[in-house]
Amino acid sequence: MTYKEMNAAVMAINAVVVSAWVLLQALAAPALSVAEIAQLMCWAILASVVLNIVAVIVFTILLGIAQGRALKDERSDERDHAVGAKAMRNAYVVASVGGLISLIVLAMGHEVATGLYVLFGGLMLAGAIDGASRLVYYRVG
Repeated sequence: MTYKEMNAAVMAINAVVVSAWVLLQALAAPALSVAEIAQLMCWAILASVVLNIVAVIVFTILLGIAQGRALKDERSDERDHAVGAKAMRNAYVVASVGGLISLIVLAMGHEVATGLYVLFGGLMLAGAIDGASRLVYYRVG
């Protein structure tokens, strides 16, 4: 596994883990105010950043030990730029659909809290799709 593949896998797993945490928090306390939901999502974004940094460091060390050589980020070439562009395209589509669904939820008269959860879920799903797409594109060429 290359450094870029490992980074993509960490991004995808991180998005799923943080999304699951937010979902569990929402199910545990369904009567949160909009301000409390916003605070929860801010904490989730901070946790996502910290978790991503820590996971990349830990997995870099573990994969380096397992492979018997230092795992380094290789230079980017045209293939890396193409993989990134395709993965971002996929993520933008998912984020756009998530935004549209959140607007539809609000237009149908649901609570603002529901719209916030749908929007956050769509954006986190877009992050997971970006990482998963990168991993797939690096694997299939």
